[in-house]
Amino acid sequence: MELNKAVRIDEDNPSIKRIKERCINCGRCKTICRDVVGINYDEKCKEAVCINCGQCILNCPVGALVPKYDYKRVLDYLHDTDKIVTISVAPAVRTSIGEGFGLESGTFLEKELVGALKEVGFDYVFDVTFGADMTVMEEAHELVDRLKNKKTLPMFTSCCPSWVKYLEIYHPDKLEHLSTVKSPIGIQSSVINTYFLKMMNIPKEKIVNVVVAPCTAKKFEIRRTEMGMDVCLTTSELVLLLKESGIDITKTKPQEFDSLLSKGSGAGLIFGRSGGVLESVLRCVNYIITGEDKIIDSLALEENEKSGTINKATINIGPYKLRVASIQGMKNVEEVLKDLDSYDFIEVMNCPLGCVSGGGQVLNTISKMDEINKKRALSLDSDDKNNSIRFCYKNPDVIDIYKTYLDYPNSPKAIKLIHTNFKDRSSILREKSL
Repeated sequence: MELNKAVRIDEDNPSIKRIKERCINCGRCKTICRDVVGINYDEKCKEAVCINCGQCILNCPVGALVPKYDYKRVLDYLHDTDKIVTISVAPAVRTSIGEGFGLESGTFLEKELVGALKEVGFDYVFDVTFGADMTVMEEAHELVDRLKNKKTLPMFTSCCPSWVKYLEIYHPDKLEHLSTVKSPIGIQSSVINTYFLKMMNIPKEKIVNVVVAPCTAKKFEIRRTEMGMDVCLTTSELVLLLKESGIDITKTKPQEFDSLLSKGSGAGLIFGRSGGVLESVLRCVNYIITGEDKIIDSLALEENEKSGTINKATINIGPYKLRVASIQGMKNVEEVLKDLDSYDFIEVMNCPLGCVSGGGQVLNTISKMDEINKKRALSLDSDDKNNSIRFCYKNPDVIDIYKTYLDYPNSPKAIKLIHTNFKDRSSILREKSL
């Protein structure tokens, strides 16, 4: 009997599906999972150890691994006249969606994408960079509070669901280091289900919230009970949905995101590439401490090793010398976890160059992925630099929601609505099959 070289995918995995008849048992998926992502697991575990990142999908040479498709369900919602369907668009989606329609990698399609989503029937189209700006506001104030009051440091970012799940499985004793702020998608859904519904006088039972993300792990994240998002589509699924609906994104009428949850700042946009969350939070931290606007970008981070590993720097902000790092990949996290006392703030992303290379992005030639991901990341940077608003605290919609609804960052209301907690999942490593 031939040895099964393929990575194990359970039937109830919400993110990834194997098409068995396509699989050639080459073992590339397991190699990627073990040697690149950094998942060291026991084959005897009762449940497959998976952090849902989907890097196996991008690296399968025969297309045997795909995202768990939910787009047919979304089409059903769009055809249901009793439902009001919203869709929120994550930053990195707009750098990849064009590839599904024959455009150059990194082509930035925002208004065209909004137009296509309106044409297919979504009632409201929102920008997740609004949620990202909210994440930055809350996370920056949380970091300043930890610094001033000597609370647990370093603080880890918590917006990458694969990273959060990895920590819950392998290092639950380190969960107090995670920022308690929800991811941008989590904040987006919370604000829609409370603030937006109240403003628009929409009954909660009528609303269906969809998000399109570059990330297969977001399909797992939205299952967390406090998230409030109904369906997560990947970029590649959205291409299928649009094509099956007869819509060519290159020929749609450009439109703007809907108001109330409208465009975010450039700081929110660069969440889609590695280092972006770190830089955005530091921009806000600098303002909280000094009252000054300052762009702290990737040039301030010393590249310790080649892209895909660890970037670290010391950033002077007021009286603080912040020791920060941006990490890509769980193998590199393990190195930093051995030396936590050397850091104050750490961004962690599972995928190479961040969300731009998420497992739900449009498939490309494997050998060209590094080049393509760089183009996607540069596309986000370009839009940030050309954005009229580059600081989350200058976003008028963010200012308004604090003024009219949340009071102030990390207020009791904000803590209740847009913060979360995490759970110990290490039992998955102990429960063995008989």
